[in-house]
Amino acid sequence: MIDSQNTYLPSGQICPFFQPIVSLQSMSVIGHESLGREIIGGEVRSLGAFFHDPAVPEPMQIATDRRLRGMAFEKAVQEEYAGLLFVNLKPGWIYRAYRETGKLPTLEMLKEHGLPYHRVVVEITEESFSGKLKELLEIVDIYRQHGCLLAVDDVGSGFSSLDRIAMFRPDIIKMDLKILRKSVTHDGYRALLRSFSIIAEQMGGSLLVEGVENVLDLKNAMAAGARYVQGYLFSEAKRDFLPEYEYAPLLNDQMGRYGRESYASYLKLMDAEHRLKELAERTAVMSAVREPDHLAGELIHEVPENAIRVYLCRGDGIQVSCNFDRNEDGTWTRNEEFRGSNWLWRPYFIPTIIHMQKQRSGILSQAYADLTTTKPIQSYSCPVGADLYLFVDLLIR
Repeated sequence: MIDSQNTYLPSGQICPFFQPIVSLQSMSVIGHESLGREIIGGEVRSLGAFFHDPAVPEPMQIATDRRLRGMAFEKAVQEEYAGLLFVNLKPGWIYRAYRETGKLPTLEMLKEHGLPYHRVVVEITEESFSGKLKELLEIVDIYRQHGCLLAVDDVGSGFSSLDRIAMFRPDIIKMDLKILRKSVTHDGYRALLRSFSIIAEQMGGSLLVEGVENVLDLKNAMAAGARYVQGYLFSEAKRDFLPEYEYAPLLNDQMGRYGRESYASYLKLMDAEHRLKELAERTAVMSAVREPDHLAGELIHEVPENAIRVYLCRGDGIQVSCNFDRNEDGTWTRNEEFRGSNWLWRPYFIPTIIHMQKQRSGILSQAYADLTTTKPIQSYSCPVGADLYLFVDLLIR
């Protein structure tokens, strides 16, 4: 409702609704996020506007939030709900509550209702914070000490995302596809999504992708390494908790399709690698009598059809040939821009060169986003002579 001062105030029945969170690992509903709703005349409305309206007094927002949280805890206990319960907490509210009282209301309510701490995931929401950061970190760690899991919400929505991940070292990194799509291209957002998955892995956490609205979103989430997914493809927030295996048929079907497509793509890549190995063996004996551009120019006619770029480097990182770039019509163009570039700054370069020097064999890189096109690629590299190495960039399809 909108009052005379244009301030959104809930005037109907308020209650928590629950949106399922699905595990791709177990293909089951492993938790629900508790979200505030208002019901007026049978119509359900989100309380998001209420909690983000600066005109609403903060004590009123806090009181409403705690009431909703208590109702969610009570429902979980009464119904013997065994999954995880995700609750959103603003860092400023946590900080001020603890400084003023020495207590954390969420932990107090969990104890009061008898809901085990380890069944609750505390989501630290995106919000500017003006207090003492060291104290906030110590306060947030109290939840973890009691057994709660910690999640960082809305990753990708602002420049504070990486700061919050580094500070809180969350168990779950939660990224919203809808937010990410607004800021980067399709290929770019997939690459960025994958990067957060790698960050989660490095910290011993898991990536949760929300905003999954269709099967393409689900496929992108799987390709990015998401362990958990959430969104309208499965369900909007509802009053009741959903059964554990509500979406098993859907996930079995979609993950089966994804697996078959991935296997086919990987087999094609392995075939390309095999052909490149044979090519390298034939070419190695000839490399000494051919200058780099001549050699690379001959090789472009024998590389696989998904090869988009061919060039040669020395072991010291210097690119000694031009780039041969494949055009959309299948023809090749010489590109002088990167001749003389030093690729030692790429983290993979030195380990790759050492492998080729020791094993005298080729190596296929992990998938990464191409610097020029941002498309997902892998690079095959192999020795083709004394201190000369062939690099072929392969488009992942």
